[in-house]
Amino acid sequence: MRTTFRKLFHVISHIEELICIICMFGITILMFSAVLSRYVFSYSIAGVDEIATFMFLWAALFGASAGFKYDKHGSVPIIANLLPGGARRIFDVAGLLVMGAFFLFLTRYTWIFLAQSYRVGQTSPATDIPVWIVNAGIFVALGLCSLRCFSAAIRDISGRRRYPAAPELPE
Repeated sequence: MRTTFRKLFHVISHIEELICIICMFGITILMFSAVLSRYVFSYSIAGVDEIATFMFLWAALFGASAGFKYDKHGSVPIIANLLPGGARRIFDVAGLLVMGAFFLFLTRYTWIFLAQSYRVGQTSPATDIPVWIVNAGIFVALGLCSLRCFSAAIRDISGRRRYPAAPELPE
C-alpha cells in the first residue's frame, strides 16, 4: 500500500513533465501521420492541425510550470546581478511573488472563460472537441505555474534550496 502511494505521489509530482511528453509525442505522431497521409495516399486527415495546436498549447504551458519547478525558466538578470546578496534575494522573492500573482490573475480569468465555454457548449470548429476541455488544461497549467512561483518564494524566504535539481539526461 505504501509503495502504491509513493508511486502515485511520484506521478503527481512529475505531472508537468508527463503531460509535456505525451503532448510532444502526440504532436509528432499526428503531424507525421498527416504528412504521410497527404503526400503518400493523397488523403488529408481533417482536424489534425487543430488537435496539434491544442497539444502544443498545453505542452508550452505545462512546460512553463516545469521550468518554474526546476528553476530553469528564462530570465534576464541584468539588474539582479548588480545587487548585493541580501538585496538580490529580496529582488528574487519579489519577482516570484509578482509572477505568482500574475499567474493567479490569469488562472482566475481562465476559470471564468472555462465556465462560460462549458455553459455555452462551445466546440472547436474542425473536431467538435468541447472547448472547455482545452480551457481546463490551460486552467490547470496556469494554476500550477502560480503554485510553483509561490512555492519557490516560500522556500527562498525560509532559506531552503529553491527547487530540486533538474533530472539529468544520460550521456
